[in-house]
Amino acid sequence: MGNLTILLPIMIKYKSILSILLLSFSVGCVKLTPSGFWVHFQSNFLKKNISDQGTWGGSRAMYWNANNQNTFTSKFILDYALKNGWTLLDSSEYTTSDIKNWQYIGESIFPLSLKGFDTVPCNDEMYKHFPRWINSDIKLFKFKTGWLTIDPGTDKSIEVNGFVIVNCNGTEMSVYHLWGE
Repeated sequence: MGNLTILLPIMIKYKSILSILLLSFSVGCVKLTPSGFWVHFQSNFLKKNISDQGTWGGSRAMYWNANNQNTFTSKFILDYALKNGWTLLDSSEYTTSDIKNWQYIGESIFPLSLKGFDTVPCNDEMYKHFPRWINSDIKLFKFKTGWLTIDPGTDKSIEVNGFVIVNCNGTEMSVYHLWGE
């Protein structure tokens, strides 16, 4: 609140866009990296963290790997996600043969695009932002993150845009998030 007290008189005096921007940065910096909180989850096992943030949106793909079974449990993941504003909407399981077709230009991907998650990937360049490191049976958690994904050129917005996958023995985990347009 101290920053707001200092900035408010400046904003009133100058009423400039710059003042408004300063206020938004001082008050809302935690929301500039929508899924950034995941870097603190079991950080000693975090192996990959790919983040692409631009003016109109961004993407994040993260991968954890541990030697011990059940390092990544559903309860721990769901509690952590909820604590950070992600609301679980659904979960499902996929076998290794189910996910083998999640490919883009010969690479294993997580099939998330501005049109949403689809188990039957199309030819969408957005997939290159979501490599899939887990190649075994998985459990997929779908989350509402508080951020929207908008399919450009349409009125279609998607609220379900945060995903966590965990392999069957709890040694591998990935997070995928897409927001903006």
